[in-house]
Amino acid sequence: ETSQNQLGTLIAMDAATVKGVIDRLKARGLVELSRHEVDKRRLLVNLTPEGRDAIERLIPLAREITLETLAPLTAKEIVTFMKLLAKLA
Repeated sequence: ETSQNQLGTLIAMDAATVKGVIDRLKARGLVELSRHEVDKRRLLVNLTPEGRDAIERLIPLAREITLETLAPLTAKEIVTFMKLLAKLA
């Protein structure tokens, strides 16, 4: 469970982009939305069971793709590349 705003911060997306992504994930049945119990202005995003299943299937694939992408680089180049990506975020 996380708030829509916190999710945007974590993945370096602006609010409008995050909303569009969440809307598409909700339409696919991968997340559900609820209001915070105390602060009703806060919109909370929760994975559905289908969303959890998708993550369990896709994380290993994403790791494999990352390893293949970084394979041509040396360890030092990978560190530099990751620092540059963080700077862009």
